[in-house]
Amino acid sequence: MKKLQIIVEESKIKELTDLFEKLPYVKQVKESNEVINSYTLASKKSLGEDWLLEDDDELQKLYGK
Repeated sequence: MKKLQIIVEESKIKELTDLFEKLPYVKQVKESNEVINSYTLASKKSLGEDWLLEDDDELQKLYGK
């Protein structure tokens, strides 16, 4: 079994919960009171991106880094 974390707009929680409860393979639907702010989400997304410019990447290849 796997556990998934899904972030949903507050106005859509009931709609999504109702949908999940209808699915036979969903074992549990649990709401967390953890507050997620948009700055945190943006930071996580930008940290996951490749910030190397193509020129820098080529230099690293050239120098074996």
